[in-house]
Amino acid sequence: MNKRALINGCIYGLLFIIYKLVILLGGYTLSKFGFYYSNIIGMIFIWPFYYVTVKQARDKDYGGIISGREAVRLCLTVFATALIITSLYNYFEFNLAYKEIATRYYHSDEYLNILKVQQLKYPDKIKIENFPAIVEEQIRDLSAFKATTGKLIPFMFVGLGGAFVTAMLMKRSIR
Repeated sequence: MNKRALINGCIYGLLFIIYKLVILLGGYTLSKFGFYYSNIIGMIFIWPFYYVTVKQARDKDYGGIISGREAVRLCLTVFATALIITSLYNYFEFNLAYKEIATRYYHSDEYLNILKVQQLKYPDKIKIENFPAIVEEQIRDLSAFKATTGKLIPFMFVGLGGAFVTAMLMKRSIR
């Protein structure tokens, strides 16, 4: 296993944690950017690490020639390392901070307004007298496993897709 790939995966994981802590501690978790876009940007941010890892290995370890299979292996090593680090962070973030943030959100006027809009759209299904039960059900359904898995699955698509594309674009063979 290439040491550079592990190191680059760890660097990505560390930078991802710093990025997410800035969003969390800055109070942007429930902002439009923090809620909708921060995760996808954090996921796409792994692609330069794939490039750097393959380029370093190709130029320093393989004399400028690297097979597609070896490039994929390097990218997948970066991805696996990053996946473990980010999953652990997401799990702990949920347990230490996000559950409380989500609970406050479900009790907020903003969420109540969302329920009112939904009630106007679906008056047969959502009744105003059921709002407290809906809020309690949302809070009861909060789970660190669900939250981590919800971030893990898109990361797998973005990360694996980026790994294969980067590897195929970066491979060089003897012609």
